[in-house]
Amino acid sequence: MDKGIRRIAGIVVMVAGIALGAWLVFGAPHDWEGNVRLVKMAMGLAATGMITGGARLIFWQPADRPSEAAREAGVG
Repeated sequence: MDKGIRRIAGIVVMVAGIALGAWLVFGAPHDWEGNVRLVKMAMGLAATGMITGGARLIFWQPADRPSEAAREAGVG
């Protein structure tokens, strides 16, 4: 995947995760009870995963290439 496309996809995923998290905090009905509260918790975890995944897409570093800081320190 091209670096620019990966970063744009990461930004889109991160914004969607932040929007879902903000909706859960400020817009979702707060009177959900029973099993629906578990769905709300799962959506919160999904929002956290989307934000984390977006950050990984934006700042992606292949495992076979050490980072710039590691190369300067002589690690790897």
